[in-house]
Parts: sequence; structure tokens; C-alpha cells
Amino acid sequence: MADSITIKDIDITYLGHSGFVVSGKDFAFAIDPFLTGAPMAVKKPEDIKVGDIFLTHGHADHIGDAIQIAQQNDAVITAGFETAEYCRILGAKTSGIPVGGTLQYSFGSAHFRYAMHSGLLPDGKPFGQAASILFRLNGLTLYALGDTALHQDFKLVGSLYRPDIAFIPIGGRANMNIDEALIAAQWLGAPTVVPIHYDLYTQGNVDPLDFKKRLEENSDTRCLILKP
Repeated sequence: MADSITIKDIDITYLGHSGFVVSGKDFAFAIDPFLTGAPMAVKKPEDIKVGDIFLTHGHADHIGDAIQIAQQNDAVITAGFETAEYCRILGAKTSGIPVGGTLQYSFGSAHFRYAMHSGLLPDGKPFGQAASILFRLNGLTLYALGDTALHQDFKLVGSLYRPDIAFIPIGGRANMNIDEALIAAQWLGAPTVVPIHYDLYTQGNVDPLDFKKRLEENSDTRCLILKP
């Protein structure tokens, strides 16, 4: 297993759990960079060099080290309003966005969509609506589902936006289990899928190889299991 892949000149590096760094010729951003205290992580916050950070929601295992990484890179954290405000109070540059909103960047766009998930920020306040994030990156459409149950918006994303690659949680308990994630992959129709959120906060032991085997036996989808 590799720790990164390259698709359409975009490098995608797995940080573990639900975290990634996505980079191209003249940009780099992080998604849900949870490193400190993460048993699967091999990188440290000071290793991460990015211009932007995107958070799907405000649970501690998704905010992770975003504030430190933002401060050391003079980067902006973009997240739902409550999560962005939490990070701002702790000293980061932030941009709040509602689910349904889209922001334009030099590398493309980030479109925040629905995720069926809820919970509290590390300070105990609600973080509002969780999100999934659809990135358009110079010819690559990447869909980071964040934490979510199965829901039918995946059908709309598949038919309207046609993602090239999707990061899909499979761990159960707080997310889809493998059976549900297989349905989500079918609805999304992405040619490439990366399973996430199976290494912590799961319902029992979850084997990504089981997901890969069942997905590839019953579809033309390529499943890539990345290691940090």
C-alpha cells in the first residue's frame, strides 16, 4: 500500500483517518488534518505545508491540528460557520461557509454539500451542519464525504457532478458501515474510491480489504487503500 496517489497531475497524500493533503503544481491544501494523538499518523503538524485547510465538521478528530497548521503556514481554515468561529477564536485565519456554498480558488473550487452527521466542538458547543466537500481541481473532481450516514444526495452528486475520486467512510458507528458505503460508491459512480475512517471510532474491527474485495467484485470501481 502506498501513502499517496497521483490522478490527472494532482497528488493526493493520506494522513490517516480522514485526513489528506492534496497538491498540484502551484497549490496545496489539507482536509481534516488529524495528527497529534492519532495512533495511525506518521506525520507531524510541522511537516504539513499548505495554503488552505478544509474541515468537514467540528469533531476533534477532524479539526485535529488545523489551527497549528494554519498558523505556521499563514493558511486559511474554511469550514462551516460554527467550526470556523471556533478556530478563529483560537487564533487561526478562517472563512465560514454554509452547506450549499461554493468558493473559488486559483486551483478550482470547493463546494460544501450535505453530510448526515452532528455533534459538538471540543469546547462542548454544537458545530452546526456537517458537510461533505466537492473539489473541482483543474480537470479532477474529488469528493471528500467527511463523516456521514448513507443518504440520497449521493445520487445527485453522482449524476450532476460525476466525481473522479471519492473518499468514503466505512467504519460504522458514527458513519456508514461497509454495506452502506458500497451503496454510496454505487450511487456516486466515481471510478476511484479511497476508504477512510476505519482505523478509529468504529463499530468493532473494520477491514478495508473486505470493502475493496466486495466493491471490485461487483463493479468496475477501483478501490485504493492508502496508508499514512
